[in-house]
This record gives sequence, C-alpha cells and structure tokens, in this order.
Amino acid sequence: MPPAASGWWYEAALIVIDWGSTGFRAWRLDDASGAIQAQCAGPYGITALRPGEHGPLLKREIGTWLAEGESFVLAAGMIGSRQGWHEMPYIPCPAGLADLAQAARRMPWNEGPDIWFCPGLCCRDDQGVPDVIRGEEMQVFGLLDEAAGDSHFCLPGTHGKAVLARDGKVIGFATHFTGELYALLSRHGLLASVLQPPSAPDPAAFAAGVARSGDPGGLLHHVFGVRARALFGEVSGMAAAEYLSGILIGHELRQLPSGPQLILAGEGALVARYAEAAGLLGLNATLAPAHAAARGLYRLGCLLQ
Repeated sequence: MPPAASGWWYEAALIVIDWGSTGFRAWRLDDASGAIQAQCAGPYGITALRPGEHGPLLKREIGTWLAEGESFVLAAGMIGSRQGWHEMPYIPCPAGLADLAQAARRMPWNEGPDIWFCPGLCCRDDQGVPDVIRGEEMQVFGLLDEAAGDSHFCLPGTHGKAVLARDGKVIGFATHFTGELYALLSRHGLLASVLQPPSAPDPAAFAAGVARSGDPGGLLHHVFGVRARALFGEVSGMAAAEYLSGILIGHELRQLPSGPQLILAGEGALVARYAEAAGLLGLNATLAPAHAAARGLYRLGCLLQ
C-alpha cells in the first residue's frame, strides 16, 4: 500500500461519490468492509456548475483524503450525464452491478487520480416510452440481498424513481417529476404568489393534499385548486405549500404497485414525508437504512478494483 502523507502505512480506502442534479455527496469507505470513515456533502449539483468547475470543486471537497494517499475514486449520478462532467452511456435493463462495472470508464483528472465514471440505466414503459436513471440505482444495489423474488423501491428526490428489482438486477423503473415540479411551482408562476415556505410541518394540510390526490379531476386540476382554495381563504400561504406537497406526493405514490412491500430509500425530511404519505394511503412501506448509495457504490467499486 502507498504511504500516507505522514509517512505511516495506512489501510487503503475507496472514495465514492453520488453527484446529482441538486446535490453532492462523497464518502471515504474502508476498502475491506465498506464502513464509512468520513463523508461530506453540499448543494453542489450539476445544475449549479458551469463547464470546468467540476474538477476544482471535487478537489476542494475530497482533497484532504487524496493528500492522505487515497487513489480510487468512483463517481455516479448526473455527473455522468450530458449536462455533467463526462457523458456516460445508458445500459438497458435488466441490469446488475456486473453490467455497470463492464460499462464503467476510467477518465483522467488533471487535479488528482483517474476517476471511474458509472453509466446510467434505461428502460421503456409498457407503451414504449424510454426512461432513464442515474445515481438512484446505487441505492437499490446497496439494499439488494441474495433473496430471490421482486423488490419494489421508492426513491424520493428531484426526479423520484419507482424501481422494480429481481434477483440482484434492476428490471425496470418509472421516473416522477415530483420534486422539480414542486420547486418550480413554489418559485415561479401563479402559485408562487400564494405559497409561503412552511416554518414547521403542517400534518393536517399535508394529509388533506394526499387525500385530494385520490379525487377525480387529475393532477393539473388538483394543482390549480391550491390557488383557488387560497383565494377563498380556505388555506393560508404556509398551509397551501403543505397541501400542494401532499397532492404531488400523493399522485406519485398512487402510481406505485399495490400489494407488495415498498422500500423507501433516501435520507432526511423528504423520505419521512413520503413515509407519512404512504401511511395515509395504507401502503406497506418500510424505511431503508441510511447511506444505501454508499453501500451500492462500494459494491461496484469492489468489482472495478
């Protein structure tokens, strides 16, 4: 093993990165066990960066780890998209970790060691319309065990994913525009004038939105109803934001298959909000352990070393 900066010998580690549209997360993982040694995160998604900014930002975030001798770096997510750093292809489903490893590419980095970039996955729905995923699949691969049978995952985020996995492979998935749509409606257009960021959760308003998502009329009609209810004084600005959130998340969850257990994977308040909505809808949902993406990236990294 190479010596660390101090001159002492050390146990090698993997640096794995989940770099999405709106956020950046990196972990330093023990090479032998995958245990998290250190981590960092920030709102440095690819949509906030210009060409040429990826390398310097990465050096700033993980430079200390590199200075201590780490040399294996693996990046997944939107950083490998057309809008990212190095565009990587989409691998058709069904696909497992071995398929991703075969398609991964090692790219030079002027400010550090070579970086392995992970491809995305693609599939088509029953009507033949294509769908794509980058990054979220690492959470799934971090949670899959050796058990046979189907596993259903809900991965909340800017573009939420509903994923079906079987026997260690992603069979297919569906993307929902929920997170980005909420952000757009909250900042631009007619609804933005009546919505106020909630200072605290409003369970009643959120539950009313989830219930509304099951009424006739469709999503677009339900969304405009937020504006109309505010005009008539039926919801305040903060309650209206919670009500809208419930409508959007409710519509997404109602599209998921009923019956089998649903695994909610992610971190923070957003996943807790989805768990709340799932309970209101009577879905059999369980929360996955934290840092599933790090675990999936570790498993992929072991195949690439």
